[in-house]
Amino acid sequence: TGPVYEKLLGPNSTTEQRRELYAKYLAAKTEFWRAHRACAGVLHFCGLGYSRSGDKPRPEGGATSDHFINMEKLKFEPLFEKHLRDAFSPVGIMLDYWGQDLPAGREVGIKAIAINDLYDAWQGTMRVTLAKNGKTVVSRDIPCTIEGLGSKDLSCALRVPSEPGDYVMTAALIARGDKPVRSIRDAKVVEANQ
Repeated sequence: TGPVYEKLLGPNSTTEQRRELYAKYLAAKTEFWRAHRACAGVLHFCGLGYSRSGDKPRPEGGATSDHFINMEKLKFEPLFEKHLRDAFSPVGIMLDYWGQDLPAGREVGIKAIAINDLYDAWQGTMRVTLAKNGKTVVSRDIPCTIEGLGSKDLSCALRVPSEPGDYVMTAALIARGDKPVRSIRDAKVVEANQ
């Protein structure tokens, strides 16, 4: 994966940057497969079934259990847990946004798919936000209900901020008394073509 990280993050990326990118991408792929309901299950690849020393060359080495910072206590690496917890939540959401540029100052349609793997219906709100430097700039709430063992296509219009730059787009399912379940994507706002 070295060349992949170099292409996506540049030649001087840190371990922390690579772990965060991997966790974000794995969460997005997990959300995709769960939301489209086309497979019987989504499992994490061999987290424990294939664990070799990471400090030895292949084939003797080649760790795949690097999502754990403590194997004996099964303690997850924090960025992995942060992003994958929501991706595997029984009531989940997939923000159907895959990196296309957002035109500054324009209204765009945002789509998401929410799923409910529980037997009882879920009722709450989908909140879509755009944040810059950790501060929410735009937010939109849509009430929703997801039937038990069902899925629901959700959409809303969102006014893109007029300032170009790097943002974080989040779609969250929010219900009273529950921790929000989020789908997070990096987003780029660009000058709108005149």
